[in-house]
Amino acid sequence: MNASMLNNRIRLSQPIKSRQPSGAVREGWGEPKPVHAKVDYLGARTYTAALAEQTGCSVRATIRRRPVAQGWRAWVDGLPLKVKTIEPHKDRGYLVLMLRTDDGNG
Repeated sequence: MNASMLNNRIRLSQPIKSRQPSGAVREGWGEPKPVHAKVDYLGARTYTAALAEQTGCSVRATIRRRPVAQGWRAWVDGLPLKVKTIEPHKDRGYLVLMLRTDDGNG
């Protein structure tokens, strides 16, 4: 893989926790950082969970190696996706992120 294959832009943001003056913990998201990526749409699914129809899609994004963790959020074409798994690429300088829509079912 060469750098010219990374022709898409995604934005990665990490969850952050801050403490309010009352002492309560407030969870939010950090500022999204733009990243060059190769994005592959793998498919969509529809299933029934808790007597309600749910939908979701799977996306694979290949990025240059950088700190990233499961549970981060990736914005792809304006759609927020959750980083489910992080796998090493066959080329040492890259990572493969498996992304899914965050449908509330884990």
